[in-house]
Amino acid sequence: MKRRGQYGQPSSSFGESVIPLVLILILGIFIAGKFGWLDLHSIPVIGGLFPAPYLKVMVVGQASPGLLALLTAEDYRVAGVSYAGSIAQEAIYPGVFNNIDIIVLQSERGTTCDRTARKTIADAVKAGGKKLIVIGDACIRVSDDPNALGWDIGIGSLGDVMPVRYGGVIAHEKTGQGYVYADGRFKIIAQDHLIFNGIMNFGFSGKLVNVFPNANSNVLAYVDMYGGKPTSPATYAIVESQGFLSGKTVYFAFDPSTTSRNMFLNVLLYVKGAKG
Repeated sequence: MKRRGQYGQPSSSFGESVIPLVLILILGIFIAGKFGWLDLHSIPVIGGLFPAPYLKVMVVGQASPGLLALLTAEDYRVAGVSYAGSIAQEAIYPGVFNNIDIIVLQSERGTTCDRTARKTIADAVKAGGKKLIVIGDACIRVSDDPNALGWDIGIGSLGDVMPVRYGGVIAHEKTGQGYVYADGRFKIIAQDHLIFNGIMNFGFSGKLVNVFPNANSNVLAYVDMYGGKPTSPATYAIVESQGFLSGKTVYFAFDPSTTSRNMFLNVLLYVKGAKG
């Protein structure tokens, strides 16, 4: 039987048991942030204690000198971009992209990819988690049919994940020139899109490929001038896919390394978490 005065005595047992759990939770979050398992680098005040999560990027084909310079630049590395190098399309096999976040498709040497490479890239995007950036006319040809042109050749092809189709062809047969070489300027349609954040330079140079948007696309920018003259009709410059569950493709009709260096970094950071 309890004596008078014993009722209502404060007990510290609950508080004492909670404190270690809170400390363990804080320690776990700190460790996760340090190893990049949890993105804490953008949190005010304490964000500087944690590294930006690494974004592994691989180029299929051969990156242009300008694009290679961007992918290996110090400011890109600080922003979390880890360049995993390039791979020849002949060396692609199922599973080669398992540890890659973003696949960049560009080729300075040729536009041909075999069907295995094309299907492997498309399957990686459709399976979810992998993001694709396609530049110019990379992989518009297949090795076993030199007369055919386009990303949508065959079943289960790159056309399944592309937001555009190649111009200058009818039924995969060439009908005209699909590109020009010139200095140009693009105009933003999607003014509030994240990839244009802080962009001041809208000029570009080099090959400009003629494409048309697919139904699963969102046109972000078009070319309003090249060769010193306004374009007529409009040429599509930057187009992204829509409708995928978790894969994402962004297409550039020109080499993005010839314009604002920040734009391509914005694209990499954007597609990492983008869906559709």
